[in-house]
Amino acid sequence: MHQIRLAAPEDAGALLALQHRLDGQSEFMLLEPGERERSPARLRDRLLAQGLAGGFDLVAEGEDGDGEGLAGWLSVEVLPFRRARRTGYLVLGVDAAAAGRGLGRSLLAAAEREAAGRGLRRLELTVMTGNLRALGLYLRCGFQVEGLRRQALVRGTTVTDEYYMGKLLAGDGPE
Repeated sequence: MHQIRLAAPEDAGALLALQHRLDGQSEFMLLEPGERERSPARLRDRLLAQGLAGGFDLVAEGEDGDGEGLAGWLSVEVLPFRRARRTGYLVLGVDAAAAGRGLGRSLLAAAEREAAGRGLRRLELTVMTGNLRALGLYLRCGFQVEGLRRQALVRGTTVTDEYYMGKLLAGDGPE
């Protein structure tokens, strides 16, 4: 069983290693291999700056639970502007060795709980239209396709569309 928890600054090295693995494992991550920075310093600073409100990162420890081998990661970013601070944009990645075991679903459920506790009322994401596995996961977890971003990305020589997806979280309305 994978333990899911908020990422801490001391996770920066292991999280960066996971992000590099994900970049190499999947053609559906935004960054290509070699584009992500090598030093965990900036990631450590970002994790250190996360408070009780706004954005956050979740990590799923590997089966051995030592924290060194992270199996999954979910990031929720929130713009600092009053009009946008109830919406979180999420990015999700699961190591190929842990895929197909419900880890993505568990990370999304944990993110929804954490987001609602921080006062967020909406989660949104983009997913490449050809990423049918992720699209299915998001749909099963209650996200809805809200639009199409035509020719949004280029993978190698292939122009790729993305779906824009969102999910409203339970809440008491605007402040």
